[in-house]
Amino acid sequence: MPKYQVSVEKRLYCTGTVEVSAKDPDAALKKVRTKIYSGTLQTTQVEWSDPEYEDSTFDATGDVD
Repeated sequence: MPKYQVSVEKRLYCTGTVEVSAKDPDAALKKVRTKIYSGTLQTTQVEWSDPEYEDSTFDATGDVD
């Protein structure tokens, strides 16, 4: 019987914080999103937590060799 390599994945994520000055929480969120979308906030500027696996994400990708 032939053998195949089936690709599987499990997603890993990190959360982090960025400190900004703003008049209120909504303005702070808008400021960070604007920086992300414009490319002025880089991932190296974020204080990251330890990575964690995302629940219920273990699955086959559909790629088979």
